Amino acid sequence: MRVSPDQLAAQLKRQLLPVYLVSGDEPLQLQECCDNVRRVARAQGCTDREVIDASGNHFDWQEILHSASSMSLFAERKLVELRLPSGKPGADGSKALCEYLEVAGSEDVLLVVAGKIDKQSTSSKWFKALDKAGAVVQVWPVDARSLPGWLRQRVAAAGLSIDDEALQLLCDRVEGNLLAAVQEVEKLKLLVKDTRIDARAVLDSVSDNARYNVFELADKALKGDAAASL
Repeated sequence: MRVSPDQLAAQLKRQLLPVYLVSGDEPLQLQECCDNVRRVARAQGCTDREVIDASGNHFDWQEILHSASSMSLFAERKLVELRLPSGKPGADGSKALCEYLEVAGSEDVLLVVAGKIDKQSTSSKWFKALDKAGAVVQVWPVDARSLPGWLRQRVAAAGLSIDDEALQLLCDRVEGNLLAAVQEVEKLKLLVKDTRIDARAVLDSVSDNARYNVFELADKALKGDAAASL
């Protein structure tokens, strides 16, 4: 089943599924989603974690099948973490993943951490098999339009509030760099004297960490948003 990053925590509270595919090219959300799965899996007895890196050109997909058939020496349950940066396992990988789902222990959890998966791959046999067996979480970059709401939620989660001017300044300085955004919110939490962030606090403490997408810059220029495109 498909689960959005925002829905993942609630889904994990309800049930730890046997399979999670977390994919995308936005590092912060990818890391946080994977950390959520790891944390819940460990809390539910998956104290043995096996990491399999499938990034090499000559990776032997029998390795994951061996993992499915081997017993953990240290725990009743284990978390098998397969790293697939390309997001494309190929024919051998597709076959191995489907076979894994058939033979894996019912108590084990498979976490596949993948790069961005294109639309064509979502129709593949391996993707559909993982989707059916568990949850697919696809993370996407937070664009400029969505960033203010995303940042306001982060600020609130840190126990702070922020006025509109300060929020816009913060957005300008961290756009396209969510990891820096989170770090700046944590820094502001330590620096502000009360729980409210104003423009002066942002100007005094936040570095310019914006990473601009060339296509977004072009869109802004065409829309006449001169300030944002400079």
